[in-house]
Amino acid sequence: MQDNEANQAGQPRTEQSSVDEYPEELQSSQRSGERRDDNTIYIGRKSVSVYALAVVTQFNQGRPIVKLKARGRSISHAVDVTQVVMHRFIPTLKIGEIKITTEELPSEDGRMNKVSSMEIELSK
Repeated sequence: MQDNEANQAGQPRTEQSSVDEYPEELQSSQRSGERRDDNTIYIGRKSVSVYALAVVTQFNQGRPIVKLKARGRSISHAVDVTQVVMHRFIPTLKIGEIKITTEELPSEDGRMNKVSSMEIELSK
């Protein structure tokens, strides 16, 4: 039933192992069931097709803009998701603003690590 509810919401269900990739403030909001921004899809360790389906679902629900956010190794998955949606599902997809930043995150040993992050804005 949880999988069905997650698909209706247009967001892939988040597993505990992939939640650890996101900033602490997002981890706490995801655990409590809150969403920060309904039109944002956080790219993690799942397959590209899962995220592509989530993007298409968001657009089918009438959202004019969908944002993909990814960090580290997931950045290439975000690019792949964009290309899959554009070439297979929504040929009229437009890529809007692309933001590239560096975030500092604490590691398990207490040091601060710099991690690249990217946000891709998509519209029909």
